Amino acid sequence: MATDIPEHQLDRVWPAGSIVASNSLNEHATRAVRKHAVLGLLAERDLAAIVRQSPIRSLPRGHVLFRGGAAGHAVVLVLQGYVKLSTTAANDREVVLEIAGPGTLFGEIAVLNNVPRQADAKALTPCRLMVINGGLFRHALAATPEAMFGAIRLLSERLSKGTERGIDAVALPARLRVAKALLHLVELHAEQGGNSVQVAFRLSQSELGAMAGLIRESINKHLKPWRAAGWLDDSDGTITVRDVRPLRELLGVDQLH
Repeated sequence: MATDIPEHQLDRVWPAGSIVASNSLNEHATRAVRKHAVLGLLAERDLAAIVRQSPIRSLPRGHVLFRGGAAGHAVVLVLQGYVKLSTTAANDREVVLEIAGPGTLFGEIAVLNNVPRQADAKALTPCRLMVINGGLFRHALAATPEAMFGAIRLLSERLSKGTERGIDAVALPARLRVAKALLHLVELHAEQGGNSVQVAFRLSQSELGAMAGLIRESINKHLKPWRAAGWLDDSDGTITVRDVRPLRELLGVDQLH
């Protein structure tokens, strides 16, 4: 069962065992910060301050980090695991905006614009997250124009993806939207290589539908022949794309974007 944690506690002490500290983990966190397209552009003193002052939280699958409408107090960098960012449409259907995997930063829109959260954030797997205080994040960006421009590029990419989803909902047939959602899951696991990729978290047909803008029954309709053809397997509650090539051919792409 999912449990909510008040967001104002994101950068405070959580229950025993949820705060993780070790030299190896701190080194991993430092590498993740340096590799990030925005955080890696920060001045060395600000980068070091973020690593030093940002706690690393360990969360179980199903934990809700925050809900849409809540005030934004922190920015989150995923070190390990996957977090689902979603919202609810006017018809009460879930819309998955993003699945944030290792190296993904999220929560910056509310922090930078001083507006409420626009999405719910829920752990799809056990996660380790670096929680960066919003004030510290804003100060660090303000001190480094290159990093501020990096943040603008990140926001622009999010806007472009949102525009693309809207166009897909109108222009793409349902089966192509399902194929595109599956290929996005494959892209999250690109480090596995090859043509067969197992998604590292459980995703229901309803959640896959929320990625593609379709209801669960429509998802099952399109997955059934693909299962029979050996393209994928979801019999154990996880999705394994056994051959990405037919999905790419459906969309007319040679590689993922």
